This record gives sequence, structure tokens and C-alpha cells, in this order.
Amino acid sequence: MEARMAALEVRGLRKQFGGVVALNGIDLDIDTDRVVGIVGPNGSGKTTLFNVVTGVHPATGGTVLWQGQDITNIGAHRIARKRLVRTFQQAMSFPGLTVGENVRIAWEQGRRGGGRWASPGTILDFVGLAPLGRAIAGSLPFGSLRRLGLAVALGVSPELLLLDEPGAGLNDSEAQAFAAVIAQLPPQGIGVCLIDHDMDMMADLCDRLVVLDFGTKIAEGPPAEVLADPKVREVYLGPDKKAAAS
Repeated sequence: MEARMAALEVRGLRKQFGGVVALNGIDLDIDTDRVVGIVGPNGSGKTTLFNVVTGVHPATGGTVLWQGQDITNIGAHRIARKRLVRTFQQAMSFPGLTVGENVRIAWEQGRRGGGRWASPGTILDFVGLAPLGRAIAGSLPFGSLRRLGLAVALGVSPELLLLDEPGAGLNDSEAQAFAAVIAQLPPQGIGVCLIDHDMDMMADLCDRLVVLDFGTKIAEGPPAEVLADPKVREVYLGPDKKAAAS
């Protein structure tokens, strides 16, 4: 029986900035029915991977396939229109517009190709922002601003959503609530690949973890298996934590 292709297939992906190798031959498969986490030390290439996959930066080598089509270096706008969407570490919005207006702009873009959401209000309900629809985005507390960034990304009806540190700056209760929203996306037909440093959240939320170190993939698999890997504990958790965990 022929193996089914993943929605996103990354093969031998390389990125150099001058003499610095930021990605060194990354292979990765991601489907639209699960949550995959990308972890690693600062500077390991996680955000660069997102940037190259989504066309923000051109690849130096390798191939990115989306639903069987080669999208390597075709440009960020064209990739986003194909329903492969990413967020950034900064919470992005139009601060002078209301929460509802921000989401409506994205929703109107998404429905051009047949959006999955009936209205902007359904997105606000989904992310828990319905009571704040008339609030000015720039007045939101940080946790709500994070949810707005997710709502705007969902508005364009992604099939795969790449989230860059969505839990950054959130307290424990906010991070747990945000993770609960993310966990509902694969049942909606929206795959998720996320970067975050909250290892408890990542272990609970992700079906699979991929670990990068100096631009190289050093481990991949179920979270419990990956986090028990001695190499991962050494390069990511650090020698002191490795000893404490032994």
C-alpha cells in the first residue's frame, strides 16, 4: 500500500546567512490532523525554519512541498494564499481598530477562496474573545492580544498554522487556556506546528516533538520519548537539569 504524503514535506532544507549555517539539511513532515512542536535552544534555527518554509526568507537549498506542490521560494503572500499560515513572536494587530474589525479584515481575505468560518463572530467565540469584540485592540491586556493574534491567523482559514512562541509572556493560567484552544484546532481540520519554550505545555499539547540544535534536527518523536533522550537533555535542558532528572 502506497504511503500517504504529508501535507507539508520539508526535504534537505538549508539556510545560510553569510558564513552562518542556520538550517543544515532539515527533513520534516507535518499533517493537518495533529500538533507538532519544534523545540531547541535559542539560536537553534526554529524561527528561521518557519521563515524559510513560509517564504519570509529564501532557502539556500532543499525543497518545501505543500500538498504535493513545490512552494520553495515562491514568496510569503503566495504561500499564505495556499492556506499555509504563520504567526510571529510579536502579537500582531491593528491597534487602532476594534477586536472585531481586526478579525473581520482577516475573515474577508479568507472567505475569498472558500473560508471555513461562518462569520468573524464565530472566530471570536472559538478563541474566547466574543465579549471583547468592540474593544480597541491596542487597549487589550497581553493575554487577550495573544488570542487576537490567533483569531486573525484563523480568519484567513489556514489548513496548517505555524505558531511562533504563542505562549511567550503568558502566565501559567493564560498559557493553559491558550493551549486548550490550540488543541481544538486539529479536530477542526487545522494542523498546528508551534515553537515554544514552555516544555510542560509542549509535552501535554503536542503529538510529536522535533528538536533542533545549531540548525540540525537531533531528535523527533513522541514528547515523552524525545524528552528522555540523553542528547536532548544535554543540549536543550542543560547539564544541570540533566543531572537533576537522572
